[in-house]
Amino acid sequence: MLHFEEDFFQEEERNGFVISGMMKRAWAAQLEVLEEIRRVCKELDISFFADWGTMLGAVRHQGYIPWDDDLDIGMLRNDYMTFLEHAPERLDSWYELKSVYNDPTDDIVKARIINGRHINFDKEFLEHFHYCPYVVGIDVFPVDHIPSDRKELDALVDSLKFLLKVEASIPEEGPYDEEVLSLMKNIEEKFGVAINYNNRLRHEVKKIFDIVSSRYMDEPTSEVSCMLALAADWDWYHCDKKWYDSYIEMPFENTTIPVPIGYDGILRCNYGEDYMTPRNAGSSHDYPFYKEQMIGLKEVMEAEFQTKLTDEQMEMLINAKLFG
Repeated sequence: MLHFEEDFFQEEERNGFVISGMMKRAWAAQLEVLEEIRRVCKELDISFFADWGTMLGAVRHQGYIPWDDDLDIGMLRNDYMTFLEHAPERLDSWYELKSVYNDPTDDIVKARIINGRHINFDKEFLEHFHYCPYVVGIDVFPVDHIPSDRKELDALVDSLKFLLKVEASIPEEGPYDEEVLSLMKNIEEKFGVAINYNNRLRHEVKKIFDIVSSRYMDEPTSEVSCMLALAADWDWYHCDKKWYDSYIEMPFENTTIPVPIGYDGILRCNYGEDYMTPRNAGSSHDYPFYKEQMIGLKEVMEAEFQTKLTDEQMEMLINAKLFG
């Protein structure tokens, strides 16, 4: 378990942005998840690395970007598939791995390690996760080899875009009409991937998306990318495979995190030439990430107390529950 000095959890302003004490606790809880991933990867002899904003935070801030509230890591595809297969049996009982391969409710083409499914005020849980009662997790992104031939790459990206359009057009739940079932049969034939028709078909399409993304994982290609980015028309997001040949440990809050040796090229590709200049572009989701959990808890408390609660009253009640 990581050690944090008590003043780490004090409200703080960084780069003109105020970080609350609870966000600091959420950061600390995420770093506990990171340590568990580190332990399992060491057992499996595979590598992971800071990715996306977490890589930028490690390089520019030696920790979290002040206005960021999550932690992202990446793995090259072969390591990623090894992790998906073997991590669940090795993870401590606090943790769970979710992916399109083991969770039929998960339609996101990345894995996620979480520390539960619901808010938890159990004493042992709170002590382990630095008095953050919320569900926290870390997203794990696969980084895929991409073909050097431009026509081959364009065909691959077109296939991924097609699958995303299909997924968006299918009803969230069955029963499905003949048109949808016929379309799915065509997809089975086109991509050579069996579909589980007892499952939600939107989920099955996302699983096929990931399988197609991994088609070049055993090829000695010179470039890698995030296939979700390419499918979203990030045509420029091609990274030299050599940038991931080794990793260096960089300071990250009160611990360290592996960063690819070619981080400068990756960050320039992702964030531009001036990536070292901080700009508060906000988060890719509602900040803080635990807002929805907090709202759900508020509704439960309002029903219990038969009264409406202000945000300030809610915070006082949570603090009383945590530290009273």
